[in-house]
Amino acid sequence: MINFLQKYKQIIKYLIAGSAAALVDLSFLYFFTDILGIWYLISAGLALVVAFFVSFFLQKFWTFRDGNRELIYKQMGAYLAVALTNFVINLALMYILVDGLKIWYMLAQFITSGLIAIESYLVYKIFIFNGKSKFQNGKIKILIATGIYPPDIGGPATMIKALAEALKKSFDIKIITYADAHSSPDEIVRVKKSGKFLKYLIYFCKMLRLAKRADILYITETYSVGYFAYLIKKITGKKYIVRFAGDSAWETAAGAGWTNDYITDFQNIKYDGRIEKLKARRKKILVNADAVIAVSCFMSRVAKMIGVDEEKITVIYNAVDFFPAPPKRQVPLNPTLIYAGRLVRWKGVAMLIQAVQALKEKRPNIIFEILGDGPEEARLKKMVGDLGLAKNVIFRGRVSEEESHGIFARSTVFVLNSNYEGMPHSVLNAMRSGLPVITTPIDGNREVVRDGQNGLLAPYNELEAWVAAINKLLNDQGLQQTFSNNGLEIVKKFKWSEAVEKTAVLIRDLGQP
Repeated sequence: MINFLQKYKQIIKYLIAGSAAALVDLSFLYFFTDILGIWYLISAGLALVVAFFVSFFLQKFWTFRDGNRELIYKQMGAYLAVALTNFVINLALMYILVDGLKIWYMLAQFITSGLIAIESYLVYKIFIFNGKSKFQNGKIKILIATGIYPPDIGGPATMIKALAEALKKSFDIKIITYADAHSSPDEIVRVKKSGKFLKYLIYFCKMLRLAKRADILYITETYSVGYFAYLIKKITGKKYIVRFAGDSAWETAAGAGWTNDYITDFQNIKYDGRIEKLKARRKKILVNADAVIAVSCFMSRVAKMIGVDEEKITVIYNAVDFFPAPPKRQVPLNPTLIYAGRLVRWKGVAMLIQAVQALKEKRPNIIFEILGDGPEEARLKKMVGDLGLAKNVIFRGRVSEEESHGIFARSTVFVLNSNYEGMPHSVLNAMRSGLPVITTPIDGNREVVRDGQNGLLAPYNELEAWVAAINKLLNDQGLQQTFSNNGLEIVKKFKWSEAVEKTAVLIRDLGQP
């Protein structure tokens, strides 16, 4: 009996709610007809209006457990359309049964209500309250929409997978991503990367379908995926969260060489149409988000400069302690510099190669290992060849987190000559591996690195300053050890458990009816 009730719980609740509305309908019908003496057809219409509101709120909030208040007017409009149709059906059947078949009007209304109840249930379940419940199985339904996901390699892809696994404990999780892998768990929907326009179209269509069954969309980027979330919100009213780790408009413009302006200056300068179009699209995505997760205080400030309301922004730092423990440090045979990240203009890898050329005069065996790929790769490889540094500079390409940790363990210094970092994931990873760090004194980096305490800060693209900083650290093993120890301590402040919990709290707050 218990299993039967559980299996058909929604139908039973629908019938109870419908019966309560029918009781209201019949009560008012009797009152209007027998007490007030109103013609039964008019009485039936008036009673149905009262019953409509009782029925709507019972079915929405109790039967289908739909707590989304943003959709209430759209749903009420659809519900009203069904009710008006049912009103016509009700009058027609009442006339046929009472005037045609001479059935007592109370019995006629009972028969009519039963037929309408069957039709209405199917319409409500399929079209109006189709999967909008955030309380089924006691869990809010989250659709994570991302451009990267394992087997894609790298920290961001690994982090998204770790976040999804952690959130599964409290929420129902579904994931959509671009990937060429064929086999996936049931909760992962993959869209092949081939065919630029076609892949976007397929991704959007699949994301729209999945969004209908979700309560909240969690978006990891403000490129195509973020714009799809914006469109889906306009179509369905679904809430979405954006994880704001970088300004897509600035990155695209800087990567194409359209601007050399710093990211904060970029927000206030008026550019040509192509850049302003990028800025407008990015702003539309962020401003219309129901919540924005900034990965640092700096990115929170950038979001506010773009136009996001401060109350929508939550700072949730990156963390790296969800990775397996890194290998034990080894002393490399030769002084070894290491860089990990995308090969893009603002990362300043070209200047690091020039620094290696300068350092080579006194350190002929110096090694510079570059982990990552990107649009600058071909130019950087040509530069290495032209400078005669083929034996000193090694391009590793994209490597897994496990491989990168192994390379970190046998390196001397991590270097990041970047002109922009939202929150330097690679610096946190290096520090967790015990590597001393040299980076730039820009926003984002300064939330992690304290100059002279747990690392060195050298101005972006200033060759002499960088050569001096690298020499200083390579010449002082005591300073290396100090930076290593202090780096391990500061990494402890960026806790994965805290990042997951803050994300879960934000989702629950946003999911409240």
